[in-house]
Amino acid sequence: MGFLKSLAVVAAISSVSFAVNTISEAFDSLGLTSFASAATALNDSSEGQALLSMVLSGGNYSILAPNNDAFSDASALTSDSTLLLDTLAYHILRGSFSPSNSSSLNLTSATSPNHTIGRSMLNDSTYVTLEGNASQVVAWTIENGAITFLNQATNVSVVNSTRINGTGLAVYVLNGILSIPPSMSSVLTNSTNTTSIAGLLNSTMIPSANGTNDTIGNILDAQRGITLFAPSNSAFSAVSSTLPVLEGNLTAFTTVLQNHIINGSTLYSSEIVNGSSMTSAAGEPLTFSTNSSGTYVTSGSTTARIISTDMLCMNGVVHVIDNVFLNTDSDMSAASSAYNSATSEATKLVSETGVISATATGASGSSTSSSSSSNGSKNGAAALSASAHYTTFLAVVVSFVVIGSVLA
Repeated sequence: MGFLKSLAVVAAISSVSFAVNTISEAFDSLGLTSFASAATALNDSSEGQALLSMVLSGGNYSILAPNNDAFSDASALTSDSTLLLDTLAYHILRGSFSPSNSSSLNLTSATSPNHTIGRSMLNDSTYVTLEGNASQVVAWTIENGAITFLNQATNVSVVNSTRINGTGLAVYVLNGILSIPPSMSSVLTNSTNTTSIAGLLNSTMIPSANGTNDTIGNILDAQRGITLFAPSNSAFSAVSSTLPVLEGNLTAFTTVLQNHIINGSTLYSSEIVNGSSMTSAAGEPLTFSTNSSGTYVTSGSTTARIISTDMLCMNGVVHVIDNVFLNTDSDMSAASSAYNSATSEATKLVSETGVISATATGASGSSTSSSSSSNGSKNGAAALSASAHYTTFLAVVVSFVVIGSVLA
């Protein structure tokens, strides 16, 4: 039996190697010789073979293949086999992203300011800590007539596309290499419009759950599945005279920030529909509306316009808003129920393929996520942990805003 198993393993590896060589030749014929070489190198590790085996299994996958020019300055990437594997996994999307009724191969794309979201093959916990162990997503849009990818230091666009005959693989050629989303604290720090909230999250030391001191940013980064509606710098400045009214009220301080967070669920812009709602970490409704001037979110009596969306993070997403929710109401029973529902539904994210989108359903208008082959729902997302360090950190955040430490 051991001999037969060994033969089976050898046959499987040989099959993958043959398929890799065939696909590599296809990439070579497209002029993607650097990408072909990088893909072939994956066959040298068991993890790489597992990825290749899945992609070459006959299912539908969309490959975002950087051209040779993109690889010309990527020596640090190609010399690190683990980083190369994770980066290439981030360039492979699950499912088909081309309209089925189209004779040509066009990457399905919303037009700015709307975005298209697709789930990649990247799920290495070194780079991804989303809820339900879900893989990281890629976001893109049509801007100035070109399909452009979001959250990149330089412009990365689709420059060509083709199918590989005899496979379920669609290839979209890019003029750059996509960067894997960093931590939430890094995203906030590197955005010019969220430096106020980044400053206080990354500089304030508080006791963590294990009793040691850590920054608020690090504590937030450690959570799985976070949606943060981050007030812009000007939003904080606009309410700096109002927040002192809450000073000294720990419960109110805590609740205000909780009403900016959905914990346990990552809500992308493509899942937000007019009239839908989610549950904040304080257990209050976050209600969404859209009109010709944009998309808005309401908490209590305060409505904010979402001015920047889909800032992808390793453990969630940030949407920037133009107001601060001064909502001190809470319903921890509703928060707990929403969190339990979100945790249960998160396991379905692993099998998502195709475009991630949503439809408004149910009497309460809860948001239900969908894709071309997955019907997993995304319920109202969650109560923050009730542990003492969370109560402390939320209070400290608002306190720092009150005294204006980072609003200069």
